[in-house]
Amino acid sequence: MKKRENTTGKSFKKSAILSIVVTIIAVLAINIISSIWFFRIDLTQDHRHSLSQSTIELLKNLEDDIYIKVYMTGKSVPVTYQPIVHKTQEMLEEFGSYSSKVKFELIDPTEGKTPVEINAIYSELAHKGLYPTPIREQYAAGQSTKYIIPGAMVAYKTRECPATLIEPDVSNRYSIEDYSYMRIEYNLMLAIKSLVTQKKSDIAFIDGHGELNYLNTSWMDLQLGYGMQNFYNVTRDSINGRINALRKISIADSTLKTIKDNGNKYDLLIIAQPTKMFNNRDKFVIDQHIMRGGKVLWLYDATDASIDSLANKSAFLAMPARTKLEHVFFRYGVRFNTNLIQDIGSCQAIPIINSQTNKVQTMIFPYALNITHFENHPITQKIASMRSCFAGTIDFVGKDDGLTKTVLATTSDSCKLIPTPAIVTEAVGFAKPNPEEFNAQHKAVAVLVEGKFKSAYAGFLPMELDTVKEFNVLYESPETKQIFISDGDIIRNYFDTLVGPYPTGFDHQLKKFYGNTEFLINCVDYLCGNEDLIELRSKIFQIGTLDTRQTMQGEVKMKYQLLNIGLPILLLVVAGSIILFIRTRKYKHYSLKTAR
Repeated sequence: MKKRENTTGKSFKKSAILSIVVTIIAVLAINIISSIWFFRIDLTQDHRHSLSQSTIELLKNLEDDIYIKVYMTGKSVPVTYQPIVHKTQEMLEEFGSYSSKVKFELIDPTEGKTPVEINAIYSELAHKGLYPTPIREQYAAGQSTKYIIPGAMVAYKTRECPATLIEPDVSNRYSIEDYSYMRIEYNLMLAIKSLVTQKKSDIAFIDGHGELNYLNTSWMDLQLGYGMQNFYNVTRDSINGRINALRKISIADSTLKTIKDNGNKYDLLIIAQPTKMFNNRDKFVIDQHIMRGGKVLWLYDATDASIDSLANKSAFLAMPARTKLEHVFFRYGVRFNTNLIQDIGSCQAIPIINSQTNKVQTMIFPYALNITHFENHPITQKIASMRSCFAGTIDFVGKDDGLTKTVLATTSDSCKLIPTPAIVTEAVGFAKPNPEEFNAQHKAVAVLVEGKFKSAYAGFLPMELDTVKEFNVLYESPETKQIFISDGDIIRNYFDTLVGPYPTGFDHQLKKFYGNTEFLINCVDYLCGNEDLIELRSKIFQIGTLDTRQTMQGEVKMKYQLLNIGLPILLLVVAGSIILFIRTRKYKHYSLKTAR
């Protein structure tokens, strides 16, 4: 009996020791594997806790340490902004898990400081681009105003760049807290990428052919030239027949009268709604910009139709535009058709003055497109709609030209094409449409063309351009890109002399936002090689929140209290009881077996 007890005891000890050894080995193996192969599992539907692939690649390829000082922390930060602080810390820890070169710290700039010292710190940070933001909090006794530093300073090598963490949503679709929470990765990476990027892209809005003026494009000018100033230099320029208007040309030898071609002056040209004729010299200058790898964003109306024409009269005659650009577009693989689109499947309601009653009426106007059909492409990620008016269609031409052609946006499946010349009348907005006439489907209004373009002047040069041969004329481009959009109004913004520019795509009369701004910035980023910014900007997720009015009700409040406090305790009691029951049975069985 005693021998059996000793044998059973030894067997139990061996089993226990073996279990401990196996557990230790398993833990060590898991730690070794996890140190070699890093991974995380994000179970959220919108992957809100996962970094974008472009972020991971940039972090892994850092050449030097990057230092991030987050000043939005401490007791002065309101409770409503605390989730942004926690999310920022978690994201920086995530950055560090992919790159040991990421160093960060959270600093309360006001802790232990006198008012004089605090003002000096605020002044220094404001000089660097981080401006103190007043936050008003409402209490029973009144209001209290606090100041916070709404961001971080990012330093890389010898350069610094501010990163904002508090950003309002101009479209008012999200609260400032929710929108800032969603944009943390984008804003941090915007600062990091701007420090890592060696060269800014130079962008020029072209003038001189009746294009939209500065006031009409000032919103996009601000978004690119100020909001993304670390990536883009934005200016306006006119050609006026100057061969060197878009090129860096210098004298190589004055004796031999030779020149030195230093390439394009600009990386991207934006030609927004030209209305006047282009002469051969100006077209040639743009063509040679493309032949040297330059990009162009064309926003072109093939007709002269405009909503302003209905401001004081009930009808007008729409005519084809006379810009003399048709053969240039044809050589680049596209054709702007001189027609107008009526789309009853996706159009806008617009306010217009009824010429008969002289009163403002809101009507469904089939020429005012609400573009909602986008092809699957990085440029169109998360774009819900665009505002357009009097757009035409675009066709691809030249099947064997070696160019890659992609449709970006189309009409709906219920549209009608009106060839010009045509009489456009406001009555079309009040008439009941005949669905059988609207049988055109998914007509392209924005396209992308990529590849090696043939010069529009390949094989011939007009006599007036004979003298430019010495300027190193090229007849085929390297790999480059162009985007063609069949309505210049897509980039137009309303400008108020008192308020300033309204966002591009914002209907200031009906107070409705469209995605024109996001689409155009995506176009610029894609053409300038900043596709990773599009991916980050498109990262939007739904933040679940409780309705405070409902949760404060007695029954609802009790339900959530029981759910959050009572349920965990109940689960612990049940789990403990089950474990106790299993252990009691196990050791009772072991005692009986030993007693035998």
